[in-house]
Amino acid sequence: MRDNEVAALLDHAVATVELPPGLAQRVVTRSRARRRRRLLLSGGTVAAVVAAGALLLPQLGPAGGGSEGGGAASSAVADVPAGIVGADGRPVTQAQVVAVGRMGTETLVLIRREPRAEERPAGGHAAEVLITSDGGGPRRLLDYLSYDLACVDGDAVCAAVRSTGSGLGVAVARRSGGRLYVLVQAPQGRTVEVVADGVSHPLGAAPRGAVAEVVAAEPYDEVQVWASTTDGQRYRIPWAPGAVLTD
Repeated sequence: MRDNEVAALLDHAVATVELPPGLAQRVVTRSRARRRRRLLLSGGTVAAVVAAGALLLPQLGPAGGGSEGGGAASSAVADVPAGIVGADGRPVTQAQVVAVGRMGTETLVLIRREPRAEERPAGGHAAEVLITSDGGGPRRLLDYLSYDLACVDGDAVCAAVRSTGSGLGVAVARRSGGRLYVLVQAPQGRTVEVVADGVSHPLGAAPRGAVAEVVAAEPYDEVQVWASTTDGQRYRIPWAPGAVLTD
């Protein structure tokens, strides 16, 4: 059945039965969003140029408005918890932090690492991922996270931005306490938006990371992370294998 036929049928139902006003438009809009996601998944695959190792996404910091349809507002800028040390056993400096974000009762910290030799020529970026819980000390979730090596197929903006050397940015999803949080970081001069099952969560600028709480059963299928440049061009920050973190 076509969209206009669905809308007409539901509008007739609204006229004869007391259904919520605007239901027809919401149903049509949601069905279109699902079709767009299916086309994206079938037509554009993420080229993972990374060697071995799980990939992950980092945090977001600046505040952006929450959206209706589920999900809390983005987090305030998070500080690196005390006691965080790098792989060398030394306290981390701000220059080493790729992203940090508060997720419920946890704080996720991505610490910069040297990329592997095989990833360096392709412009690879790497980080280790640590987490602290309220009342608990830091623990390492991943020793090595390789990111920023892929673009959605056919996305010319993504490829052009990456070629500047400033990077695409990084995104990670974390399940915690039955909730799903997305931590995103993008270089200076860009803004970030998380779209979960058709619901937009604008996060604004996130040079140190920002977090959105979203509603989604399958993050890889239902959640997209977008960055926009100052001239209005938009590209996807791609998910990578291992980007959804669980204990």
